[in-house]
Amino acid sequence: MKHHHSLRSSGFSLVELLVVIGIIALLIAILLPSLAAARRSAQTVECANNLRQLTNALIIYANENNGYFPPNTGDEQLFWYQQRMIGKTIPSPIEMPDDSIAGGVMVCPADFDDALRSYAVNAFSSSVMSHFARPGLEADPPQGRQFKFGVRESSSIILLGDSWAEWEQPEGYPSMGYAAQAIMGFWGTPGERFGAGGGINWSLGRFGARATQIAFYRHRTGPNRSLTDPRGKANLSFADGHVQLFSNTDLADYDTGKSRYIAMWSVMDREID
Repeated sequence: MKHHHSLRSSGFSLVELLVVIGIIALLIAILLPSLAAARRSAQTVECANNLRQLTNALIIYANENNGYFPPNTGDEQLFWYQQRMIGKTIPSPIEMPDDSIAGGVMVCPADFDDALRSYAVNAFSSSVMSHFARPGLEADPPQGRQFKFGVRESSSIILLGDSWAEWEQPEGYPSMGYAAQAIMGFWGTPGERFGAGGGINWSLGRFGARATQIAFYRHRTGPNRSLTDPRGKANLSFADGHVQLFSNTDLADYDTGKSRYIAMWSVMDREID
């Protein structure tokens, strides 16, 4: 007797192929948000580590200069991010023609690709301030008080934080990228500096009008908002050396417009808010 065996093709049928493609597409759709969240979390951790290194460099500088942190004055072109200030501790990965340090730990990984510096110091940490800022120290009430290393409530006094890489750098040369202003936190009341109570109406640089000099957009995890909306999260470092991530509502009460004083610009915040 002759036996006939039908041979089935070992390949996929069109239906089976479409099912496999559908499953793969579904898995990608499920995994992409998780991967994006993991990437954002890693960037936030790296940003905090950058701030920790920069804060240590500023504290080393202060220990070598009778407790004073670096000056920030355009009158004499002296700023905290220059080689002569923290260059012994923080080398510059990018060679800059203006004595500044750029790239590497100076850049938040969540910032734009053309950023050279992403962070600004609290204006009141400056041992010397520009002429336009000094009258605010003598106003009634003053806008704040300068402080040294070892300031009281040092675990609540801001030293550095996420700011806007908004200015073409270096001035007078072909653009190499953008950098944050040296200082932040001088204008307005303490609560307004966090974007509460209408904010400070900061409108200089490439990003246009903003309610705060803190870049809350970089570590934002909530609903999509405009880049300049003062809602989201930012890393801040403090005069005692620690770094912490805060949401805008952690820092200020947006109903009253006042600071919550867990992160302060100077020891006078409660008196002037």
